[in-house]
Amino acid sequence: MAKGNKSYTQILKSTSIFGGSQVMTIIIGIIRNKILAILLGVAGVGLISIYQSTLDMIKSVSSLGIETTGVREIAAIPEEDKNRLNHIVSIIDRWALIFAILGAAICLLFCYPISLWVFEDASHAYQFALLSVAMFFMILAAGQAVVLQGLRRISYMVKSAIIWNALGLIFSVPLYYFYRLDAIVPVFIMVSIAMFLSAYFYRRKIDVESVSVSFEELKNRGASVFRVGIFIVLASILTTFSFFLVRAFLSKNAGLESVGLFQAAWTITNVYLMLILKSMGSDFYPRLCAVVTDNAKTKQLINEQTYIVLIVAVPMIVSLLLFSKIALSLLYSSEFDGAASILNWQILGTFFKVLSWPLGFILLAKGKGLIYFFSETLFLILYIGSMYCLFPFYDFDSVGIAYLIAYSIYLPLVFVLSRKLSRFEWTKENLVIGFISFILVLLAFCIVKYASNYAIIAGIPVLVVSLSLSFYKLNKVFPLKSMFDLFKK
Repeated sequence: MAKGNKSYTQILKSTSIFGGSQVMTIIIGIIRNKILAILLGVAGVGLISIYQSTLDMIKSVSSLGIETTGVREIAAIPEEDKNRLNHIVSIIDRWALIFAILGAAICLLFCYPISLWVFEDASHAYQFALLSVAMFFMILAAGQAVVLQGLRRISYMVKSAIIWNALGLIFSVPLYYFYRLDAIVPVFIMVSIAMFLSAYFYRRKIDVESVSVSFEELKNRGASVFRVGIFIVLASILTTFSFFLVRAFLSKNAGLESVGLFQAAWTITNVYLMLILKSMGSDFYPRLCAVVTDNAKTKQLINEQTYIVLIVAVPMIVSLLLFSKIALSLLYSSEFDGAASILNWQILGTFFKVLSWPLGFILLAKGKGLIYFFSETLFLILYIGSMYCLFPFYDFDSVGIAYLIAYSIYLPLVFVLSRKLSRFEWTKENLVIGFISFILVLLAFCIVKYASNYAIIAGIPVLVVSLSLSFYKLNKVFPLKSMFDLFKK
């Protein structure tokens, strides 16, 4: 691997730009979660997670995978071809509005049965009716974000995310202080509006014109696009429903507080830790869509992305394992210490997730919706099935252990699928880095699990080795002395 490789530079540049914004988002999220933990307690955090998971499922049903298929359609068109680009963006804009109306209608018309389904009574029907406003703006915002990502306007995506997160924090603090649980729904609405307005502001800065689209064009192009989208939707619905089942299972068998503990662990592993993948994916997915018909270029890009993922994510995984209890106390409060055990299991499983992450994009970029749905379904069956089987023996820990089991099987599955679709294989260097990284992560886990009283002292050498390996491998493809030049560009 030669130094100065333009592809590695592009990966690092997009990651650093988007990652910088994610650091700010994390800081805002830490402050927000701290406020929630103090003002609303574990039960309040659990209630918010139930509202959020329900909204996510309704959004999945009504948006038909536009956030993935839309990016794929836009990224496949050369930006110089203004006529085709204007046309597809106009179609996506109209479909986003249709889906936003549909999502709001579902919340409004079915608020009573949704409340019965989620809470087993009608006490939250009014809240779900009000959340229709949040749903409308959430889907509209997603439509705007599709255009930004498809055209790889990373800086606009960054600025938009910082603005709505900051506004959400500023307006939510006084509401939660004065109205506590009664402020949850108004905050959802305010944040969704801020999300849409910030995305719309930067979307209008792009030189893409809205053109007239006939009903037949809208229907025909939409049908071809959403043939893949429907499988993405089904997978998303199944995913959201599965995690709703997890929360419901915990609520019934371990109490509502366990839902709050699960949400805290889930947020750290799948929001904070996975932000690095989101940072990379914002630019990686459009790039992959542009070259996915060429197996050689696809293999090269996936391996380059995997290389960067390993050297960036592994030190974070090791650090989070060693400081998991401290992280829970800082991000939430001492009430959430009970989440430490499942958090450690999930962090271990995250290692397999970061390896499978670039491979999963091949299925979407190639438009293999049915295969994607199959792989996601198998993961969820493994996850839910393992949790139910292990709960009588491991109690609350079964949730984290199931996460590890599911991803350790999901990784070889998506590798086999990727190999069949694009003749993909990891480079020898990635295999060596992956093996060493796994040993380091496993050592950190064992130290935390079996020598918790000496976790930090015993784990520091592991962290140092992990960081040293990452800096060495990073310097092989991108001279560290040029890092400041990267940020200046």
